[in-house]
Amino acid sequence: MRDSINKKDGGVRWKLTLFAYRRLQHAVIAKAVEYNVPVVFVDPRDTSNVCPMCGARLNYIHRLAYCLRCGFIGDRDVVGATNIWLRALHAYVGGARVTPKRPRNEQ
Repeated sequence: MRDSINKKDGGVRWKLTLFAYRRLQHAVIAKAVEYNVPVVFVDPRDTSNVCPMCGARLNYIHRLAYCLRCGFIGDRDVVGATNIWLRALHAYVGGARVTPKRPRNEQ
């Protein structure tokens, strides 16, 4: 099977690699519909490049993201997941940009 896939052109190979992703996506949607859970589709483009606190462009040292404007520091995957969550929340609730609040320093 692997040899026959490698002989195909790039477009066909790309469609075959998306097959498992699409099956998982359809399974999640089916369960969400079954349990009456809302489904929101979010474009993940540039979610690791934008600060989730202030919206500025992030700088990176290997996997560690930092924002020069507000001082936010976080892992690349955490930043991306947070921004996807914020976009989904914004799409579901609507309205203005939703940003998490910074925890207060407890002394």
